[in-house]
Amino acid sequence: MGRRSDLALTRDGIARTALAILDEEGAAALTVRRLAARLGVQSPSLYNHLRSKDEILHVVIELIDGEIDRDCLDDPDWRRGITAFAHSYRRAFQAHPAALSLIARQAVETEQALRVYDAALAALLRAGWPPERALQLLASIEYLALGSALVPFTGGFTRPPAEYAGRYPSLALALGRASDLAAVDDVGFERGLAALLREDPPG
Repeated sequence: MGRRSDLALTRDGIARTALAILDEEGAAALTVRRLAARLGVQSPSLYNHLRSKDEILHVVIELIDGEIDRDCLDDPDWRRGITAFAHSYRRAFQAHPAALSLIARQAVETEQALRVYDAALAALLRAGWPPERALQLLASIEYLALGSALVPFTGGFTRPPAEYAGRYPSLALALGRASDLAAVDDVGFERGLAALLREDPPG
């Protein structure tokens, strides 16, 4: 199979290929050389479009942020809109955990990311939240959404509950009594989000 022409390279194509590498092979696999090989070009060809690995990560961030639903933030019921937004935000990054492990350390600089934050804050401001409180609330939602996407709580317990019983009886009991262990993370996210949104904007 012949190599692709450099003219066929686009930022979107590079971003989708980089994200595919992250999803399929993990964070360590994303190198300029690996990305170029996957695209069927030489490494220097990528530098005509993106100058560094950081820029590659930025286009990946744009791609993932594009999956987040911002339209739900127009809902006149601010709690319903923010709840839908938080679910969409979590799902977008939950689908790409290897990418999230790299993105979490990046500064917020992309147009898509800034639009997401701006839209969420605008919804909270319209609901009557003071700017600083709105920012705090959005930060809390992000901690919950991204934290649960990056490090699922139940993912840390890989042994059968009975194996914890000798030294950690309460942990064994709780794990053993969970009717659906896989759902614990989702329920935890739901309850945490509901608790965050229980408060009314200050009158």
